[in-house]
Parts: sequence; structure tokens; C-alpha cells
Amino acid sequence: MQRVMAAIAVALLAVATAGADPAPVTPDDPLYGPHQWYGPVLGLPVAWGYSLGSADVVVAVLDTGVMAETPDLAGRLLDPLTATGETLDGHANHHGTWVATSLAIRMDDGIGGAGVGNVSILPVTVTNDLGGNASYDLATGIRMAADAGARVINISHRTLKYGLLDEAAAYARTKGALTFIAACQDNARNDLTDYESLIFVAGTDQTDGRWVHSPALGSNWGPHIDLSAPAIDILIADPDNPSLPSGYGLAYGTSFAAPLAAGAAAMAWSIAPNLTPDEVRTLLESTAVDLGDPGWDEVYGHGQIDIGAVAAGAYALSPEPATLGLLALGAVGALARRRR
Repeated sequence: MQRVMAAIAVALLAVATAGADPAPVTPDDPLYGPHQWYGPVLGLPVAWGYSLGSADVVVAVLDTGVMAETPDLAGRLLDPLTATGETLDGHANHHGTWVATSLAIRMDDGIGGAGVGNVSILPVTVTNDLGGNASYDLATGIRMAADAGARVINISHRTLKYGLLDEAAAYARTKGALTFIAACQDNARNDLTDYESLIFVAGTDQTDGRWVHSPALGSNWGPHIDLSAPAIDILIADPDNPSLPSGYGLAYGTSFAAPLAAGAAAMAWSIAPNLTPDEVRTLLESTAVDLGDPGWDEVYGHGQIDIGAVAAGAYALSPEPATLGLLALGAVGALARRRR
């Protein structure tokens, strides 16, 4: 952790001295500008100045399967695994496809919108057709994904026995992976323990407030929250939904906040693949935008993710950062946003 914090401090000083951020990248995807309000909020254009994401970084989506014919995932969808004995393909229940595409629809390809980065997606079936799950299957899926080489594991489902998942996530850390999980959305405080290896992600809205849709639907909060990310009007792809003639739509829920945070970790590893899971987690937490009470709090955790600052920090931590003075960081941008 000290190494991460020191490198971020160096990056801040370098950018402050240089007086310039790296040139941001605006993708040519037609739905990015009109619909992805959260891109600039998360510092994605700054992050893309460092990397568009690497296909060498595998993100496991533990869900209902992912539709293989999704155009914006072409060439980056790996052979699926199953923890239940049945491999779902995403057609019976589209949730897994929505989650995967919120994170990884190809950016800068002239179609649809832009995901966090052009990483590889490993679908792991952990539910039945209705989306129901058993905690044992989720835990098995985490271990399977880690053994298959995933660096990032995303779970956008609630379950009963989070302790089983935390034990599996601890195993995944030893294999070089981090596990992200949605905070769920009962618009209520949970008394869940602060599990050591699961990263719980809460949802925010366009005003940087806690996302609330209705009295019974909104981001949960409590002592378990680690990070937060946007959870409203998140662009997803769905080639098999007749109500979406363009193949794209907008979704809401902490199911989509979690993969955005997971995407931040994938971006860090795209830039600096030798970082340890603990270093990446520290990077995410230390660069997050502090929206609530000073420091960690039950609503936002350590704050809302800043992927631009994460990318900058990862660059500063890479073995041979070429021009630290110029490229060292949108971390200054993160600091400014933290004060807004």
C-alpha cells in the first residue's frame, strides 16, 4: 500500500509541475456522447489516453450467460464455464449480457457505445434461467474464474451466504484476481460484515448522490460498502430484445455499478499487468472521489471510482513509465473532482 500511495503522490507532483493532463480520447461510438453521461464523470476519456484496455486482461462475469452474437463483444468473448452443471447462453435471461456489455462493449469501433475498455470477457454460469442462485455455486464460480486466469471477477447478484463468497474471493486473490459484487438495491441499510476479500459497490446518480429509483428500489448502504459507481442510465447492448431495435438500451441498478468498478481494475491491469490485487485495490480506493462524509462512509465507501486517476496511478506504478512528467496523471483531475 505504501508503494501505491507514494507513486500516486509522485504522479500528482509531476502533473502539477507539468501543468497538463494527457490528451483525452473521445471515442467515435455514436451512442457515447448522447447517452453515456457517466463517461466523463468517471474520467474515461483520460483513462483512454493511457490505454483502450487489453484483451490479455480477462474479466469473468458470473451471471446468466452472455449472448455470443453481441456485435460489440466480437472477438473478445471466451468459451463459457459453468458452476451449476448447465451452461447458459444468455438468451433465457439477458442479465448477464447487460452486465458484460456495460463493462466491455468495444470502444472506438464506430458502433453502439463505449465500455470501460476492450478487455476479454469470460462468462461463468452461476444461476438458473430465472436468475436465481445458490451461494455455493457463486463461490465455485469465483474459484473457477480465478483458476482460468481471470484478473477481475464480477458478481451482480445478491445471495444468502456471503461468507462462502468471501472465502472464494480470498482464494482468487492468491491467484491474482479481485472480486467485485453489487451492493444490491432494496433502498435500505444492510448490516453485512465488512468482508475482507469481496469489494461491494454501491450506486450513485447523475448528481453524485446515492442512487434511488423509488421507495423500495435504490442502492443499499452499510458497513460493507467499499466503493461506489454510477447506477442509472447505463448503456447496455442486447441483440435479442425486440423492444430495443437498435440493439442498445439504458439500464439501472447496482448490477451495473459493480462492473464499472470492476472495469477500473481491468484498466489498471491493462496498463500495469504486474500489479498485485492488493495494489490495485489500494489504487482504486485511494483515487476514488470522496462524495460523502470525509473519508470512508457507509453510503459511498471510499468514494466513487475515478478511472482516469486509476489509469494514471497504474501508469506511475508500471516498471518503466516513459514520460511521467507529461503522462503521470489525471490524478490531479481526481483531486480536483474530489473537491467539487
